[in-house]
Amino acid sequence: MAYYADISRYRPVKDWRLVKRNCPFLISKATEGTDYTDPTLDDFIRGCENNEIPYWLYAYLRNGNEPAQAVFLTEVCKARAGKYFVGYALDAEEGNAATDVKRAMDYLAGSGKKFMLYTGYADYSRYQEIIRSRPSGCAWWESRYGLNNGTYNSGYPCHSGVDLHQYTSIGHCPGITPQCDLNRLTGSRTEAWFCTGEQTAEDQDGTVLDHAGVFQERKDRKGEVSYQGHLRGIGWANWQCDGAMAGSTGQSRRVEALRISPVKHMDVTVHIRDIGDKLYKNITESTIIGTTGQEKRLEALKIESGDTVYLYRVHQKNLGWSRWCVNGQWAGEKGKSLQIEAVEIQVADIAYLAHVQGSGDTVWMADGMTAGTTGSALRLEALRIKSQHCGNIEAQAHIQDEGWIDYGTVNQNILIGTAGEKKRLECLRLKGNFEWRAHIQGTGWTQWTRADGVSTLGTVGRSLRMEAVEMRKI
Repeated sequence: MAYYADISRYRPVKDWRLVKRNCPFLISKATEGTDYTDPTLDDFIRGCENNEIPYWLYAYLRNGNEPAQAVFLTEVCKARAGKYFVGYALDAEEGNAATDVKRAMDYLAGSGKKFMLYTGYADYSRYQEIIRSRPSGCAWWESRYGLNNGTYNSGYPCHSGVDLHQYTSIGHCPGITPQCDLNRLTGSRTEAWFCTGEQTAEDQDGTVLDHAGVFQERKDRKGEVSYQGHLRGIGWANWQCDGAMAGSTGQSRRVEALRISPVKHMDVTVHIRDIGDKLYKNITESTIIGTTGQEKRLEALKIESGDTVYLYRVHQKNLGWSRWCVNGQWAGEKGKSLQIEAVEIQVADIAYLAHVQGSGDTVWMADGMTAGTTGSALRLEALRIKSQHCGNIEAQAHIQDEGWIDYGTVNQNILIGTAGEKKRLECLRLKGNFEWRAHIQGTGWTQWTRADGVSTLGTVGRSLRMEAVEMRKI
């Protein structure tokens, strides 16, 4: 069990060996106001440095002149802190003015270090706006004790979006006596975030808005097709599946890499900042598609597969969600230097490919998309249909000069119609767990019709061409 403790002169470390074994990082008070330095600060820093324990140092903010208190904190810490110092924290209480706390935060944002804002649960309304607008290098630390009996009580949770929840002031941590404040990780920031690194001064993709917008589910989900995003400031997020969102919207947080667990064979091409298009062939769940540790955004995504038809789309900065794409199509705009922020991938329910006058085979369409043409006066000459979630499909077609042909149970390899003979499809009768409609010469789109094996769409004896079809699961 990991202990996330914060201490002060009243709760000092007694056994550094035990603390190193149990505490991934420590937090300690450093200053109060502009004239007080914790008398145990030097010993605390020396202990952390000697034992290679990452540590944070905080200022208890008195009411008034908060920016100057932030300056005092950094001056005190810079003169003492060493290699394992991670960042600062501001302890804002009920007497502080939010505007002045914001100015103190702005000062720390320019320090090149990560920092935290500490607030009480009851003070949320006072600090709500500066919490929401804080920069990506700032974590939100909140206290809410509830029963305050040394353990976390789920009946007294912190606010949504909190990164570090201080849940008791009388916790027990090996090596710290007699008691201390204990915290738990609650947000999207990992333990590693609290242990390492300086914040990036200027990121080429702007500032992340940690608690704006929508973030993906924070638990692993595996399904028919599963996928995982490597996200700016977070690393590998939880696995998502079957059309659920991986990533975020409204946070300006780039996707830097993907992992995908495909149904069978899959090739993936991504467009990467400064690199361009990069193809990953025959991927597996362990294939890293993109880069990590290089701060390079993914800008577009293309999936190809010979045995499974996929639907996928991306959420791109400033553009929002792309259209749903099928195998071989680019999701996302290349050449605009805009990051992908979220991805959704799923196996199509039903896919269909049109063979069209003058152009031959088009591309696979799926789940309500249009296969064929409208407004171009081009005949539909043949179809291929692939059921992935719609059971067996049976087909009969009325073909120019040939009449009705029964194809029986069809799959993607069976051509319904003709190719190279310049003959129009005139009417179809389909059976399966789906509905469909057709675009007919002279009359346009039919009504959506259940594929019951009885109903027909099209005409017989009128020499009218079918031009397009759409199909979707019921």
